Amino acid sequence: MIELTEKEMEAHKKEEAEDFELEVELSVETEKQELTRHEKIHLSTTEIAKRIREQLKKEYPGCRFSVVSEYYSMGSSITVALMKANFNPIKKAEEIELYVIDRMVNSGHDKKNILENQKRKNFQLNPYVLREEYNKANWCNGVFLTEQAHTVLKRATQIADQYNYNDSDIMTDYYSVNFSFSINIGKWNKDFQVVK
Repeated sequence: MIELTEKEMEAHKKEEAEDFELEVELSVETEKQELTRHEKIHLSTTEIAKRIREQLKKEYPGCRFSVVSEYYSMGSSITVALMKANFNPIKKAEEIELYVIDRMVNSGHDKKNILENQKRKNFQLNPYVLREEYNKANWCNGVFLTEQAHTVLKRATQIADQYNYNDSDIMTDYYSVNFSFSINIGKWNKDFQVVK
């Protein structure tokens, strides 16, 4: 057994402390770095939901989102719901141009139902429509959104898509995603609210 002098022991302790500080700095630096696509899709659905929630809170402080993960047999899902915002995400019926309503009626929809839908406070939206650019003549699963709402909800979809993959093939009836994704305004049991 080698005995160290007091001076050598102090130098050794100082060196260990510096190594530890360097390791802490490196681990903090690593956490700040962006994850690779491979790393993102291999996170747990619960962790992904947490990251989506944090990102939405950071980017849209005037909005409140509910981000819920759920596990079930052979899969998982994430549902993002816009619960509160400082704007109304749904167009007023009188803001929808007449030619758009006529087009919907001509394709088999009831004018009264189209206009009544605009008064509802909860909707399950179509994420595929939200991946496209805003078009005032397009509806999103039964509702016409404002441009601001489309922009916010499109961004929420993009954030979720960072952590997802879709290797599904409809020709062979093969379904393979990292998680199923739903996006809503409000919930079935809790309406969306405009807050000032």
